[in-house]
Amino acid sequence: MTNGAHIQTIGVSHTYKGGGTRALGQIDLEICPGEALALIGRSGCGKSTLLHILSGLSLPTEGKVLVDGTRITEPSPSRIMMFQAPSLYPWMSVEQNVGLGLRFNGKMNEAGRRIPEVLELVELGDYAKRNVQDLSGGQQQRVALARSLALKPEVLLLDEPLSALDAFTRHALQRDIRRICKDLGITLVLVTHDINEAVMMADRALVMKADPGDIEAEIRIPISGDRLPSMAAFGDARRELVAAYEAAAGMAMAEAQSFIPQDSLNTPTPIDRLAAN
Repeated sequence: MTNGAHIQTIGVSHTYKGGGTRALGQIDLEICPGEALALIGRSGCGKSTLLHILSGLSLPTEGKVLVDGTRITEPSPSRIMMFQAPSLYPWMSVEQNVGLGLRFNGKMNEAGRRIPEVLELVELGDYAKRNVQDLSGGQQQRVALARSLALKPEVLLLDEPLSALDAFTRHALQRDIRRICKDLGITLVLVTHDINEAVMMADRALVMKADPGDIEAEIRIPISGDRLPSMAAFGDARRELVAAYEAAAGMAMAEAQSFIPQDSLNTPTPIDRLAAN
């Protein structure tokens, strides 16, 4: 188990060069070690920009990001980003792809022990020798997750890596990523448009508004144990997030509701039954 990082942003804002577009206003934010935080909002609200700044891939125009008290000026293997595409090498096996981060960081001496460990964590222990081209989209994202975990990160940042998956595969990965991060003590920050995904994965959700990007609302999601869409607490958190999303986006409730699946809150759904297995 690792010690998840403490993250703090102080007066972070960002203006893109050239057009002068102000993507972020002034963001003051604290993320506790081991917390799962969702950044949610419509396209253009700055949530991906903020995620990239937290990772060190981008630097803010103003302000600073501190991780465990140290100012962030560049990326680090302790803060791993997962993107929408798994970005695997198709001619390599599963275990070869998983070991890439170890290779690039001069840690291949750990590969013999670490690769089997993380493949078991993501339920791909029997796939080590398989070529990644033979895997489904969900399995390929599990390979990308295993590659991310191999370096024992303190922070895992998700830029909608599950958005292209079908509902069942996506739900299973949402559940497993949350479980793995909690078990290992990893601080998790995810960007999503999907309100259900925020409720499924996060301890807290920040709803962002645009022009410039800023935090409109903070919604805590204190649901212990496994989370199912049919749970009353899940429905309560979802409704609170929809209302905050509506206010931030300036849309009607009916339009905001269209962004979330309309499965019943009281009747077990196929996704509920999948999660229970």
